[in-house]
Amino acid sequence: MSKKKKTIEELLEEAILLDEEQSYVVPRNWVWTRIENAIKPMETREPKKLDGEVFHYIDVDAIDNKKQSVRQVKEVEITLAPSRAKRKVSKDDVIISLVRPYLKNIAHIDIDDNKLVASTAFYVCTPKEILDSNYLYSYLCSNYATQYLIDHTRGDNSPSVRSTDYEKMPLPLPPVNEQKRIVEKVERLLSKIEEAKQLIEEAKETFELRRAAILDKAFRGELTRKWRGENADITTANEWIEQINLLKEGTKTKYKDQLDSSILEKLYKLPKEWKWVRLNDLIEASTYGTSAKTNDDVTGTPVLRMGNIVDGYLELNNLKYLPNNHEDVLKYDLQTNDLLFNRTNSYELVGKTSVITEDVSERFTFASYLIRVRLFYKDFLASYVSHYINSHVGRKILLSMVTQQVGQANINSQKLASLPIPLPSQEEVMEITNWLNNYRELESKQKEMILVEENIEALKQSILSKAFRGELGTNDPGEESAIELLKEVLQEQVK
Repeated sequence: MSKKKKTIEELLEEAILLDEEQSYVVPRNWVWTRIENAIKPMETREPKKLDGEVFHYIDVDAIDNKKQSVRQVKEVEITLAPSRAKRKVSKDDVIISLVRPYLKNIAHIDIDDNKLVASTAFYVCTPKEILDSNYLYSYLCSNYATQYLIDHTRGDNSPSVRSTDYEKMPLPLPPVNEQKRIVEKVERLLSKIEEAKQLIEEAKETFELRRAAILDKAFRGELTRKWRGENADITTANEWIEQINLLKEGTKTKYKDQLDSSILEKLYKLPKEWKWVRLNDLIEASTYGTSAKTNDDVTGTPVLRMGNIVDGYLELNNLKYLPNNHEDVLKYDLQTNDLLFNRTNSYELVGKTSVITEDVSERFTFASYLIRVRLFYKDFLASYVSHYINSHVGRKILLSMVTQQVGQANINSQKLASLPIPLPSQEEVMEITNWLNNYRELESKQKEMILVEENIEALKQSILSKAFRGELGTNDPGEESAIELLKEVLQEQVK
């Protein structure tokens, strides 16, 4: 006895979500359904049955999960086809990875290629006539879809979303013409966002180039050339070094030059009032920080770590703490205009340096991956030396002394002390420091104007949120309800 077919009314009742299943209210001529009701069953495409010697393969790595697009289709020999290469992909399909952490690996297929095969890591969506493929693509890129997939991820070793769970994903379905209008407006708005993002990137590059040029001029004496001409009675660097040497009398510091002599031969020529010195010539004391075990008790003394030095400044977040009575709190104190140097980090970040400010002085200590450098005349020298170490000029020399182990770069205290420093007079140091500090303040204010970059993704998701709520102002309430579309596709099941 054959199974009785359901009526169109019964099928429609099953296809439309109950009120409690709907994520939010949509316009009256929309309908909440499930993705399975708007897409066709997936088909297989076996590479070995294709003509020729190669096929075109999309695996999860072929998708750019930031741009949600195909980065590169791989050409693979049929004889070397991976076991997962089984999903048939056609033009206007939408593919989405159901494997975590690749849930954002989504793409709309805009090429017509009968040799295109996707990995079984993807669900290949072939929309029925009631669903615009670009609308589906945009919806899957939204936080609504992503959150649903996260909530339905299963498994510990290789977490993923089951195809049956994906097919049950709720889908707000407008009339087809409204879907097309939504897509058009979303694409137009997102295009403007991408333009803004590109302008921001260009502005950031301009900042970096401008900063590099200014620092280069500052530490060559070119920035203050006119100032020197107007202040002919200033002291020289030699006189300053003589004063520091007098202060050093009777003190012993361990120092072994670790700079390659070839670097000294390549140092650029300085103004006659300046002198190349070693950082060691200016150091009163330096030490590594505490290696004691820290905790999260905020009543203790905060411990600065390598992640707290960002772009020459201290960022006082993600702090760890030591008990206030711990011996290292006094041993590794921090004073205003001390320098903190990051001796161990990735190659790109090692050597980051910051000046200790008054709000941190005598309230914080520091961890062992940092070196505290206390300079003679630190009130004059600290900012100047910090600017130099963070500049491309100083970093280039420091990075030439890096040792690397297991992905970590290291610059020890002796290598740091070996760093050549272009030293002007006290007065010129103050002039250069004031100039660079004022420039950094101006640059910071300019950067605040382009911090919208951090809100780009939020803005994008806001647009998508409005789109799938029917709030973009494109809906025509006079259009035929999407329920009628559902009836049309469900009718096939009652024939």
